[in-house]
Amino acid sequence: MLEKIKPFYTLLLILVIASIFFALGQLSALEDKHTPIKIKYNNQSQTSAVVNSADIAEATISGQVIGVKSSKKYYFPWCGTIKRVKPENQVPFADIESAKAAGYIPGGNCKGLK
Repeated sequence: MLEKIKPFYTLLLILVIASIFFALGQLSALEDKHTPIKIKYNNQSQTSAVVNSADIAEATISGQVIGVKSSKKYYFPWCGTIKRVKPENQVPFADIESAKAAGYIPGGNCKGLK
């Protein structure tokens, strides 16, 4: 009886493996279609830069931040938290130093803030 079932399991195994490789191929094709996030700084030469860890480190020194009135925390404009805050509760700051001078502290879930 095992001899009758063995070809079925072999065919099933081949179909599963083929499906996995097909799905991986589709995922890699989707990855190539994504465009990088670009941020334009008004205080620079209007050129856009791809966001990576070096850009985030530079933005922590001189980039604009947005404070939240209720929590007294500040975030970068691209952080997810700031998108959920009503515009009337946002306070724009030119840089991190001015936010700290106003008594704001960095938000904990925004990458690059310390």
